Amino acid sequence: MLNLRCGLGERSVRAVAEQAGLDEATVRRVLSGAAWPDLRTVARLEDALGARLYPR
Repeated sequence: MLNLRCGLGERSVRAVAEQAGLDEATVRRVLSGAAWPDLRTVARLEDALGARLYPR
């Protein structure tokens, strides 16, 4: 997920996961391509990052 990687900016994966209310391992799996996020996860990440991860 290139948009997620760009959206992280200088923030740590741990900080974004905490802000999004997600498990850090989940975010790491999405970043590595080992897992495909469900819509709830995408929405939480978008809220935490203040950025769109998928085109609407």
